[in-house]
Amino acid sequence: MDTQALMVSLLTMVGVRLPVLIALCVGLVWVMGAPRDPARTGALTGLLLLLASSMGSLLANLVPMWMVSNGDFGAISQLSTVLGVVHFGLAMLDAVGTVLLVWALVRLLRQRTATP
Repeated sequence: MDTQALMVSLLTMVGVRLPVLIALCVGLVWVMGAPRDPARTGALTGLLLLLASSMGSLLANLVPMWMVSNGDFGAISQLSTVLGVVHFGLAMLDAVGTVLLVWALVRLLRQRTATP
């Protein structure tokens, strides 16, 4: 795998994640404009965790391709366990970020007054 093939793979992976990254950035902009309260802080933290998890997943998927392009085939088999742990950690970040977003939404919905 040469450098050009590695770059094409990287751009493809970014392209696949682009809608999610755009949605998270739009969510960050919307939350930044909200009044400061615990729900805003929870939503902001959740969005940042989801963004970090998405970018971390992108980097974790790039490492084996980079190693193949360098011809380091022996280290890839040793790296599979480490990447499994990394992907588990990223899934935990996803879960915590989602829980924080849902918590902020529920908190704000419970504070709303009922309109007749």
